[in-house]
Amino acid sequence: MTKKFPRQNPFLELKFYEFAAISALVLAFFPVSLLVCWLAFGTQTTRDLIGAMVKDWVQTLMIIIGLVVLLLGGSVWGLIEWLS
Repeated sequence: MTKKFPRQNPFLELKFYEFAAISALVLAFFPVSLLVCWLAFGTQTTRDLIGAMVKDWVQTLMIIIGLVVLLLGGSVWGLIEWLS
């Protein structure tokens, strides 16, 4: 019996600059680019692309939130130390 491996998202295996270029093109031509991707490459590839872009967006959002929390926390701590 052969083991079936789960399908890997090919967009998640790209290098940073490769995915950044693809993501920039998709966002620049947003509605048309997804339609062209769907017509040219099929449903699964379009789903993989959308999934990779959503994952990238969530990661970016979490990093930004973390940095804002660190900056605000450091600012509040510095202000409290300065006032006391």
